[in-house]
Amino acid sequence: MKTMKTTLTGMMLCVAAVAACAATGDARFCGGSYDGWDRYAMAKSAGLGGALVSLASDTDQTFAWTEANPALAMLTITAAEPQGTITNGGTMRLTVPAAWACRFDTSASVSIGGGASVKIGAASYADGGRTLEIAVTGAFANGDFLTISGLKLLDLALCAAGTQRLELDFTGNGSRDVYDQRELTLTVPCPGGSYDGWDRCTVAESTSLEPVPGGTTILVR
Repeated sequence: MKTMKTTLTGMMLCVAAVAACAATGDARFCGGSYDGWDRYAMAKSAGLGGALVSLASDTDQTFAWTEANPALAMLTITAAEPQGTITNGGTMRLTVPAAWACRFDTSASVSIGGGASVKIGAASYADGGRTLEIAVTGAFANGDFLTISGLKLLDLALCAAGTQRLELDFTGNGSRDVYDQRELTLTVPCPGGSYDGWDRCTVAESTSLEPVPGGTTILVR
C-alpha cells in the first residue's frame, strides 16, 4: 500500500512538472517532442551568414521583343544586418540579365530616392549601357533602402525568349551578388525553329485544308 502511494505521488509530481514546463514563457522547459516551441516566433531574425542585401522590382514584367524601349518598374535596394556590406567609397553595379544581349537606354532620365539617397553620388552608365553604376558616399546601416526609377531597356530583339532577372553587384568586385526578386519575361510572337513553343498554342479560329470547290490543284515536283 505504501509502495502504491509513493508511486502515485511520484506520477502526480511528474505531471505537475510537465504542466509547469509547458506553460507559456516558462524558461525551464528544455525541448523534446511536442514541446510547443515550434509555435513561437524568434525575437530577432537570423541569417545563414553573408550580407543581407536585397534587390526587388515593384512587380514582374512581360515584354514583347518588338518593344523599342520599354520602361522598367521601380527597383528597391535594401540593406540589412550585418552592417558594412555597402560602404563609403564603394560602387554598386546594377546590370541587365547576363543571358540577354539588351542594354539600358542611356538617354533615359533615372531618378534615385529612398532614405539612403543621401549616401550615394551620381549614377552613370557603363559597359556599353549594360550597367548602371552608383557611387556610394556613405556606409549603409541596417534598414537603409534606395529606390531607382526611370530605367528603360533597348535591343530586346537581340534577346532569346524566356524569363530572366536583373542583377546587382553591391560589393563592387564585378561579380553578381544578388538577383532581382521579380522576373522579366520576354515573349517572341513567331520565333520559328525547334522548341519555339508554338506546339503549345492554339489558333484563334479553327481552319481546315479542304480544297476550294471548283478550284484548280497544281502539283509542283
